Amino acid sequence: MILNKLSVQSFRNLETASFEFGNGFNIFCGDNAQGKTNILESIYLLGTLKSFRMAKNCDLINWEKQFSLVKGVTCEEGLVREVALLLDRTSKKVRVDQKNVVRVADFFGILTVVLFAPEELTMVRGAPESRRRYLDRAIFAGDMIYLTRHHEYLRILKQRNSLLKSGDTSSLEPWSEQLAVSGAHIVTSRISYLSMIDKHLKETFREISGTADEAGIEYHSGNSRYTDDFTDNVNIISTALNKLKEQEIVQRTTLIGPHRDDVFFSLNGKPLKTSGSQGQQRCFILALKMAEIELLRKSRSVSPVLLLDDMTSELDSQRTSNLLQFLADRNMQVFVTTTSMDNLKMFNNNSMRLFHVKRGTVDI
Repeated sequence: MILNKLSVQSFRNLETASFEFGNGFNIFCGDNAQGKTNILESIYLLGTLKSFRMAKNCDLINWEKQFSLVKGVTCEEGLVREVALLLDRTSKKVRVDQKNVVRVADFFGILTVVLFAPEELTMVRGAPESRRRYLDRAIFAGDMIYLTRHHEYLRILKQRNSLLKSGDTSSLEPWSEQLAVSGAHIVTSRISYLSMIDKHLKETFREISGTADEAGIEYHSGNSRYTDDFTDNVNIISTALNKLKEQEIVQRTTLIGPHRDDVFFSLNGKPLKTSGSQGQQRCFILALKMAEIELLRKSRSVSPVLLLDDMTSELDSQRTSNLLQFLADRNMQVFVTTTSMDNLKMFNNNSMRLFHVKRGTVDI
């Protein structure tokens, strides 16, 4: 999968900009706060319809304008597609090949992106929510149905919590049954995904770190012990809801389910957040992203576009060299931001296209 062209209008500090990209490394170089990450964000939006900075529409539009337009041209196995995203203050409108899109199915897979940004390093030491968010996004990149099921679970959870908050629990049982079924779909998909990606993570961590250390990832769910079987998980959640019913009525919130679960990162069998150095933690998250790419390549037979924001400040020279060799071996299209021209010596000039970014303008 290749992103051949990108054009943006009134997107953050990028007033008007157009790009033609190479199939290898595309490097955006410039000082901090010039607009480099904004370019990556616009690409990420075209692939996911979401900002990796958790920004609202009004944050994405140039403050002097009423709307923003992001447009890209992709190519996969000779098939050229155009996707355009129009943002106003309250909505997003998507067009694919100049036709309005109303279903996710009509948009899904046109541009598949994987992101590594410094903010994601907080996953290791941060709250479980950040790890759940990563996991849900990763699964959706290869499974369109998962997003629909995730939205359905959140809808049911919201309704059930509303009943608990109101104190009227007379109609709680049907919502508990729905929550168990919907939650079991989410849990089973998560466990299946982590089981598949764990092998790739171990391999990519060794390749990028250059060590024999063993990285690991698994699903944690408090006192519940989920399995990889959907029916088992329905029963597990139902039993837990019945057991916690009185406590939930007192606390007025749902205490069990995938919205409460966590993802456990390990290194040599020990918790990464306490046993891993800062460099090992950085390498782990980057290896996790590479594992995500490997899984997409095998499950969907597609090489996603990789976005690396300020990567060279997060890894030492040897690990950076290992990473670049990893990417070069897979013949991937990569977008990288950097603040220093000195970092460019690590890239092969034959596969690199350089863009200079200054105050929202871009020069080749």
